Amino acid sequence: MKKINPFKTAVDMFTKTAEEMDLENTYKGQDIIKRMTTPDMSIAFRMSLALDNGTIKAYEGYRVQFNDDRGPYKGGVRFHPQVTLDEVKALAFWMYLKTAVVGVPYGGGKGGICVDYKSLSDPEKERLTKKFFETLHPFIGINKDIPAPDVNTGAREMAWGLDRMRKSTGYWEYAILTGKPIELGGSLGRDAATGRGCIFVTKAYLDEHDIDPATCTAAVQGFGNGGQWAAHDLAALGVKVLAVSDTSCCLYNKDGLDIEAAVSHKQETGKLKGFSGEGEERDVDALWDIPVTVLVPAALENSITSEAAERIDARVIPEVANGPTTPDADDLLFKKDITVIPDILANAGGVTVSYYEWVQNVQGERWTQEVVEEKLQKKMVKAYQEIHELAKEKSISMRSAAYMIAIKKVAEAMVRRGAQ
Repeated sequence: MKKINPFKTAVDMFTKTAEEMDLENTYKGQDIIKRMTTPDMSIAFRMSLALDNGTIKAYEGYRVQFNDDRGPYKGGVRFHPQVTLDEVKALAFWMYLKTAVVGVPYGGGKGGICVDYKSLSDPEKERLTKKFFETLHPFIGINKDIPAPDVNTGAREMAWGLDRMRKSTGYWEYAILTGKPIELGGSLGRDAATGRGCIFVTKAYLDEHDIDPATCTAAVQGFGNGGQWAAHDLAALGVKVLAVSDTSCCLYNKDGLDIEAAVSHKQETGKLKGFSGEGEERDVDALWDIPVTVLVPAALENSITSEAAERIDARVIPEVANGPTTPDADDLLFKKDITVIPDILANAGGVTVSYYEWVQNVQGERWTQEVVEEKLQKKMVKAYQEIHELAKEKSISMRSAAYMIAIKKVAEAMVRRGAQ
C-alpha cells in the first residue's frame, strides 16, 4: 500500500477549502494560506535511555507548535513506533482547527516519541517519559504550550511529566499539563471525554434525522480509550454494537457484544483476541464488511482507505481517531451518501475537557463530573449544529463545513494580530 503523508493530506484539505473560500483575495497581501499551513516551531531531538539490562537505546522525540493566533498551543503526546515529524505536524495542525471549531481558546500542539512503548518495562517507561518532558520544559508553560495524553499515554504519564516539570522549574504548576490523575489536579470526566464527546455529536445526528438509537447498530474500529468509551456510550444509548476491533482481531456478534466484558478483557490482557464472551473472532479488516448504522473509526490515521470505503455500508461515520479517512475515501463516502462527522469536531471532546481541567487548575476549583459533562455536551452539540447547517446550506460535506468555520475564525484572529 502506498504510504500516505498525513501532513500533506491535512494541508491539501486546508488548501482546497481555502481556495473555495477565496481566502487569499479576502485577505489580500497577507500570504495567509502559507502562514496558516506552516508550523510556528518544529522541535526534533534525540533521547538516550538506559534500559534495565544495562544497554543504551536512542529514540527520536518531537514537539510541534502550530498557530497560537487564538491562544497557547495545546495537544497530546503519543509514544508509538509509527510516530514521525510529519505525523506530529499533521496532528498539531488538526488541533488548532479543532479548537477553533468548538470555540476553545487554544492553538495546536503535538508531541511524541518514535518508540515501541508497550515493550518497555514500567521503570523504563517512567525514565523515558520524564526525559521527554525534561527536554521540552523550556518550551512548555501554562500560557505557552500545554501537553496532554494521546496514543499509549494517559494519566500516569502526565503525572510523571508534571513531576519532572516541577523539578525543572522549581515550583508547582498544575495547569501546565492536562489529563492528569484526579489526585494531581485532573478533571473528572477527562478520561471519557474523547469517546463521550463523539457520541454526543452522534446522538445529535440521530436526533436531527429522527432516528431512534434503539433501532441502530454500530461497529468500532480501534479499541483504545476513545474506542472503548465510544462503544460504552453507544451501548448505553441502546445501540446494538455488533463489532469492535483492535490490532489482534475483530470481535463480532450479530446480536450485539457485551461491551463491558470486552473492555474488561482488553484492559486485563491488552488485546481483544482470546475474549471468552459471546462473539466470534474475525480478521481485523472484516469490520469494514459489517453493515451498521454507525461506524466509529478510533485507531490511527489513514485507516479508512478507498478500498475500505468501497466495502463500508453505514449511515454515519463519527471520527474518534485523528485523520482516519484518506482524501480519496472521503470523496467516495460522500458520493455514497454516508455522512462523515469529521475528526476536528467528533473527537474534540478531549481537548474541550482538557480546557476545562486547565480552567479548574488556574482558578483552584474542582467541578463535578455532571458539570463537566453538561458543559461538554452543550459545546459539542452547538458546534455540530453550526457545521450541519452550513453543510446543508452549501450542499457540502461536514468536513468541508468544519474546515470553513475553523479557517474563518483563525484567519480573523491572525489578521487582527498583524504580522507575526
